[in-house]
Amino acid sequence: MLQYKWNSITITTNVQANSMVELFKQIEPTIGAFDTETTGLHITKDKPFLFQFGFLDEMHKTGYTYIVDLETQPILAKAVIKKWHELASRLKIYLGHNVGYDLHMLHNIEMPYEQPNISDTMAWIRYGHDALTPANGGPPLALKDYSARFITPDARFHEEKLARERTDIAKSYNNKLKDRLRVLGTPPEKYGYKSYTLSVVHEMFKDPIADVSDLPEDVKEIYMEWFNEDLPPYLQSKVTSLVDSDMIPYNKLDRENLIKYAHMDIVLTLEVYLKCRVPVEARGTYKGVEYENKLIYPLVRMERVGFPIDQQYLEESRIRLKTYIQEVRQKLYTLAGTEFQIGQHAFVKDLLANDFNLEVASTGNDVLGDVVANLKINDPNHPAIEFIDLIQELRTLEKWYSAYIIRFQKSLNNCDRIYPTINSVGTVSGRCTSDWQQMPKDAIVDCNGNELFSPRKIVRCKLVSIDFSQVELRVQALYTILVGDPDLNMLRAYSPYKCQRVVDDGSVGCGMHQYHFEPYDYTNPKHVNAWDEKDENGNSVWLHIEDNKPWEPVDLHGKTTEMATGLTKADPEFKSLRSKIGKRVNFAKNYGAQRGKIRTMFPDKTEEEITKIDGAYYAAFPGVRTYHSYCYDRANNYDHTSNLCGVKYYGLSGHKLINTLVQGSAAHYLKEKILAIDEYIRTKKLKTQLMFQIHDELLFIVPPDEVEEVYNFKRIMEDTDGWYVPIVAEVDASNTTWADKKPMDSVEQIREVLQC
Repeated sequence: MLQYKWNSITITTNVQANSMVELFKQIEPTIGAFDTETTGLHITKDKPFLFQFGFLDEMHKTGYTYIVDLETQPILAKAVIKKWHELASRLKIYLGHNVGYDLHMLHNIEMPYEQPNISDTMAWIRYGHDALTPANGGPPLALKDYSARFITPDARFHEEKLARERTDIAKSYNNKLKDRLRVLGTPPEKYGYKSYTLSVVHEMFKDPIADVSDLPEDVKEIYMEWFNEDLPPYLQSKVTSLVDSDMIPYNKLDRENLIKYAHMDIVLTLEVYLKCRVPVEARGTYKGVEYENKLIYPLVRMERVGFPIDQQYLEESRIRLKTYIQEVRQKLYTLAGTEFQIGQHAFVKDLLANDFNLEVASTGNDVLGDVVANLKINDPNHPAIEFIDLIQELRTLEKWYSAYIIRFQKSLNNCDRIYPTINSVGTVSGRCTSDWQQMPKDAIVDCNGNELFSPRKIVRCKLVSIDFSQVELRVQALYTILVGDPDLNMLRAYSPYKCQRVVDDGSVGCGMHQYHFEPYDYTNPKHVNAWDEKDENGNSVWLHIEDNKPWEPVDLHGKTTEMATGLTKADPEFKSLRSKIGKRVNFAKNYGAQRGKIRTMFPDKTEEEITKIDGAYYAAFPGVRTYHSYCYDRANNYDHTSNLCGVKYYGLSGHKLINTLVQGSAAHYLKEKILAIDEYIRTKKLKTQLMFQIHDELLFIVPPDEVEEVYNFKRIMEDTDGWYVPIVAEVDASNTTWADKKPMDSVEQIREVLQC
């Protein structure tokens, strides 16, 4: 239930506005919140039409919420917002839920809020609960979902009313199409209907590559009449098949219910804070909240830069990919003797059983992949191999078509840029997520190796990329030190561990010099900073203690491959197995994979081979086993553990802790660097723009006259502030597209690229 008594006022007069100001001054609140209701979700094009805000009277356990209407009373509303900004700056904490979006909306009406007291209730939820996903019993981050579970069962009441209204409006538009379709005859037999209905149209568009051009001519003519004559412009920019309820913007809904909904959003935002504040304070997890508070404005600035898009390449790729999908489908239909959709899992399962004599538990990609792997070993000419390969190829092709090409084209929304957003608390570890997080680096190709589409080629601009090199593995290496079992191979992959260098003690007379060996000390920042020092021949100055050979980084994936297969780098198969076994096992084990997972990864291997592959990781890196044991012991004996940046995780099992500590330490380290670089850019008043963060990579737009700053950004990213393992950031640049970026070795090389 709600903790506070709430008073809600919709400001429609100056008298009400002045009363709000006087009440604020009388109470002198320290906690407030704001929200917006907007015309859509585009972070630069859409605008707020309602602005709602509120504050707490903690002494009397009373809350106040207010709304102004920017559509019906724009002059009054903007005057109230301006005054409220001034009052809000006095608050200790000024909250929003997914607050970055609402800050964008204020930018869009040229009334930005830029004071440092801003905070996001999503962060309070994240750090006010155990570090568990909703699937594992953790809290949902969505405001209504969280509130319905933890605040009040009535949290969704007004939202559900709005949802029903949106559904009714969408249905009314679709029914106009239904009425127009009555003049047509009987649809093709495959749809199973005697007359044209909305269900028939829905089936026509159900194909992931279908668009209006694929409709039968008579249907297309009626559809276009409906589209042009019955749909308002705001829907025409969104509709690609039928009208969905989520296409109806909130400003088209019943204003009375909408205002109640908006008031409730402020109530819930502040009640969520009250709910989460106690555990955050009791558990000492405010450091995590503090990270997210500081990151809000830098991320907003990044998001507003956007990605310049090559729309011509995107459309050409759509046509190429669609054409190829149609070709692959024809091959599949010929093999099957009938047309079907690859999403018809029961049909595919029966077809495999009846036509290919293959009984499968399911038609998921993992299961079918295992089936093909076994067939290629035991019956390499089996006709089901080609059939299954085509199904899996089509699944990939159709996913790329819808998830990248069509989604990107919709995201443009009559702009020349796409504006992806970043969620800094999207994972329990703290790793940032975004709607571009899974953007593939490589192109998808046809059966002859011809490029069909390279997603990163759509980002067309001159850019600089600074990317951490294997940062999570470096953190893993550091943890082996911290748990008391420094791992020789893992540490030697990144630093001259257990090495020494020759130091000149100076002249002792007659031109003679005296020398001594200086051991590498990972606790000495000077040594860590000199990890890659070379002699005049380009060899490391650091020598192995055991044989005085120059240190060279250990190949981690190669080391696991050696242990798993018994082969060496000289063997012809080694390079292939390094990727197929060593690299896959290393990443799986770093994520806490047990033997069962390794078994599923290599279905063609014997149990003896699986045992050897599973043990290869620990044989190569015994210090990591100690780290894993530490995680299990820690989880068994303590209720929380902090990552290397001091952020605490509660409620994790040892298995979950293995990856969370490594990933979370790397994630918060990167967050620190985003903050430092953003501050550096603003302090020096640079024109350089921090464009985006994806995985461990930061993208920049750098003017030619600021190229020298790139290596200052690199220096900031590599400044570990006492970490025992060097962190390395690599610089790339491109003068064409994101996909074309190449490694850069100097300022001169970057300047040459960016000036082209």
